[in-house]
Amino acid sequence: MQSRSSSREIVYKGCCRGGKIVWPQRRASPELLQQLVRFDGDSRSNKFMRLIRQYNSLFAFTSLGVDVDKSINTGGGPYVFRINGVVHHRIGSLVPPPGKRPEYAQLYIHDTDNEIQNRLNIFSSEGDGDPDPQIFRMARDRMLSPDTPDIAIKLCGAVDGHGDIYCAPSSSELAALLIGGPSPEVSSFDIVVETQASRLKPVSPIHPTLMALQYPLLFPYGEPGFHTSIKFAESADPVGDRDEVSMYEYYGADMHYRPGQPNPALCSGLAAVRNLPGYIRCHWPWRFYGRDVGVKKTLPASHIGGKRYMQQNYHDCLVICCTYGPPHKFTTFTCNPKWPEIAEAIRCEPGQKPSDRADMVVRVFHMKLEEYLTDIKEGRVFGPVRAVAHTNEFQKRGLPHSHILVWQSDTGREQTAEDVDKYISAELPDPKVDPLAFSLVQEFMIHGPCGNANPSSQCMKDGKCSKRYPKKFRSETTFDQDGYPLYRRRDNG
Repeated sequence: MQSRSSSREIVYKGCCRGGKIVWPQRRASPELLQQLVRFDGDSRSNKFMRLIRQYNSLFAFTSLGVDVDKSINTGGGPYVFRINGVVHHRIGSLVPPPGKRPEYAQLYIHDTDNEIQNRLNIFSSEGDGDPDPQIFRMARDRMLSPDTPDIAIKLCGAVDGHGDIYCAPSSSELAALLIGGPSPEVSSFDIVVETQASRLKPVSPIHPTLMALQYPLLFPYGEPGFHTSIKFAESADPVGDRDEVSMYEYYGADMHYRPGQPNPALCSGLAAVRNLPGYIRCHWPWRFYGRDVGVKKTLPASHIGGKRYMQQNYHDCLVICCTYGPPHKFTTFTCNPKWPEIAEAIRCEPGQKPSDRADMVVRVFHMKLEEYLTDIKEGRVFGPVRAVAHTNEFQKRGLPHSHILVWQSDTGREQTAEDVDKYISAELPDPKVDPLAFSLVQEFMIHGPCGNANPSSQCMKDGKCSKRYPKKFRSETTFDQDGYPLYRRRDNG
């Protein structure tokens, strides 16, 4: 987010709310992890980065409860981690039930003499720094005693009165050993791991140890994450009627890139983006109180991507069509990962590719899309317009694009072939007259090869191109019986 003053100076606020959030610099990762987490490393580093999700699962304390869509990765582009449904995290017991293989946190306690092999067994079966492991191993030694009572580990949530993020909490604030099992005084923000259980327990999405439990490679020192008592800087004015940092503001500051400072969330290839459902059992992004946890709230129409947001925009488009008739222009704005702004932004981390920094790709695309929409609305592209509607989508390779409908003001006549040829050309530009246009069309706008030249192309269905290429030659643009244009493709070499 940014704002402009009268002197046209750009002021950025999305990272720290204008200085209201003072963010401590992260500790550098252990040397071995720094050698492995590199985009320009050796063969060992490249293999580690390719399998970083599997390696992270070997050390994770909690399981990621999510439906992963693996059908999208067909080898034709960068790897895409796409999920369906709601993301949730679960943690199991300290030891596995009889006959069950140890997983996640159990690997730190159960059969530690064979801990490495147990982790490799998990890794092979899937195919595809800790919060404090000494506490877990102490629990293991205690449980080996024949007269031990029921034992549970409690990872405590945030405590009122210690809400700053500038001092590292002591170990007693993060974990405690409970003798006699979990007590009735357990808070809803606490994680309690019992000696043995047959089912996994959900972990609160606002638990301060959640990120370290799920992503130990990103947080090798077990740094606490978001909790509900983080305060704004002492010198900062409150935001509205609150003085606490929201989850939205916390992760905006946490994931913002800072040159020269380690940021594993953006520079490890392990981060994921989550889509929210039509309603969520959590908090408003800009305001949150502990009493709101577990309360079902419907997202308002202002929440982009929500059910009410989609319905409201759909109804608005129907009203526009009823008022002005069908749209006159349909245009698609696509993202080019070779844009110089994207290349400049990812140079800070040597070896990174645009597919490694989806955040930068989306930011640059959004800025360019806003400029294009402004040009359309102000009449610099198609002349005076009455209305504009657009929707953003993501391709299978992860790049965004936008479909845009335009209602023009001069609607007194029907569209002609000359109107189509004014904006659309389905022919190669003359390389001698316009070499730049020729090179751009040749690189970005040529379909195929498919057909006999490439029968395995993704567009091939039942032995034919589903996009109906190659098209027939046409000496001039015409319209079919349904009003769709058939573009001019002259056979002139």
